Amino acid sequence: MADLRTDKARQGRTGRPVLYVLIAALALCLVVFIGLQFYGKTLPDQNIGGTEASDTTAAPAAPANSQTGVVTPGTPAPGTAPAN
Repeated sequence: MADLRTDKARQGRTGRPVLYVLIAALALCLVVFIGLQFYGKTLPDQNIGGTEASDTTAAPAAPANSQTGVVTPGTPAPGTAPAN
């Protein structure tokens, strides 16, 4: 097998052309990002669903019956007659 020199066995050239492409892509991304920021600021501030914030209702009132539905041993369940 032939000996390969390390400077000739590379995938491709590196250097300034690659750096220029990367810098240009980064600059283009920044221009698009700044443009989107200006576009977002010019949109009207409104709800997507068309509902107003004032249309919300308050939470329902707590029921008058304050039983929690928890049954402890030795006490009858709510709505049942006590055992004799």
